[in-house]
Amino acid sequence: MPTRPPHYRRIADDIEQKIRSGEYSRGQQLPSVSEIGEIYNVARSTAYRAVKELHERNLVYGQQGQGVFVADSE
Repeated sequence: MPTRPPHYRRIADDIEQKIRSGEYSRGQQLPSVSEIGEIYNVARSTAYRAVKELHERNLVYGQQGQGVFVADSE
């Protein structure tokens, strides 16, 4: 039986799909880590790991004190 990816990766995959489909457009601010936790019903630390994963995929960028935004597509 295949193992399911961790929660944070499933959240990152879902948000990535929303970025690629245009639901979140370039330059748009993503929900906060706390809001992502509420949307996906996970701990704040799990939501933070999902956002970190999106950073590693170069899909988002953070602005200190402003939030996390969708990056320009390659």
